[in-house]
Amino acid sequence: MHSPETRPSLIVRLGGAADQSAWWSFVETYEPFLKHLVARHGTPPSHVADVTQQVLISIARSIDGFSDDGKEASFRRWVHQVSRNVVIKYMARQRKQITGLGGTDALLQLDQQPAIDDPALEDQYQHELIVWAAEKVRSEFAPTSWQAFWGTMIEGRPVAEIAGELNVSAGSIYMSRSRILRRIRLVLDEVMQ
Repeated sequence: MHSPETRPSLIVRLGGAADQSAWWSFVETYEPFLKHLVARHGTPPSHVADVTQQVLISIARSIDGFSDDGKEASFRRWVHQVSRNVVIKYMARQRKQITGLGGTDALLQLDQQPAIDDPALEDQYQHELIVWAAEKVRSEFAPTSWQAFWGTMIEGRPVAEIAGELNVSAGSIYMSRSRILRRIRLVLDEVMQ
């Protein structure tokens, strides 16, 4: 892409930012060139329009500081320098930020991933879901009932062993377990709807 020709009268009219028609003319003339320049400096394609906008803002803010050095293409060199500085600042900010992927492209990539039909993974998921829901309802039950439930259902220890530790009957463990599991199912039903 070749650099656009800039009329000296347009450059003069840009000073002070009061002449809207001069700015419209400038943007119409220079925007395609600036987009090309910004992309050439290494700006990711998805950010070219935003960085080009920043370049135009920077030009508008600093146009009064432009002075013709008398050499050919003085204004174009100045515009090139302004755009280069804006891109450098943009790249420095991007390096400091963590950006995530998103949008349609990311969604399409996720859809192309094969489904995982691993029973062990599904069992682990179900277990984690039950543990999460159990923690949500823990405060609703007596400590002994909770210990009976946790020891037999989550830790997988025998009912007789837990009954001996807690000095309660096996029947009371089964009752506690049943009440807590019913409450956990209600929590999971609410979440999964």
